[in-house]
Amino acid sequence: MHPIVFRLACLALLAGVLALMVQESEAVVDKVSCCKKVSTLKINIPISGFRFQRKDPPCVKAVIFKTTEGEHCVYWRLAWVMAKVKELRAANKNSTNPSPTTL
Repeated sequence: MHPIVFRLACLALLAGVLALMVQESEAVVDKVSCCKKVSTLKINIPISGFRFQRKDPPCVKAVIFKTTEGEHCVYWRLAWVMAKVKELRAANKNSTNPSPTTL
């Protein structure tokens, strides 16, 4: 193999390996900011939003409520959690669908 072709092949291989390492490091950063444990305690401060988190170890399945004090990871099967999610969805639906006006 010609020395220039060999060097180009090595550089291409190195670039591919580096690209994979960057992708893997970004995935690790995402997993660090997830819920690894959940609470079963009721939240007694105003809740302004929520999101669901799927189980993807080390992250656990959870509902993440957004409050004035930050985000709280809560066990998703609790009755009060499902009721709050339903309430927040209804409030969001009402705020995005303005009531019709009559002329």
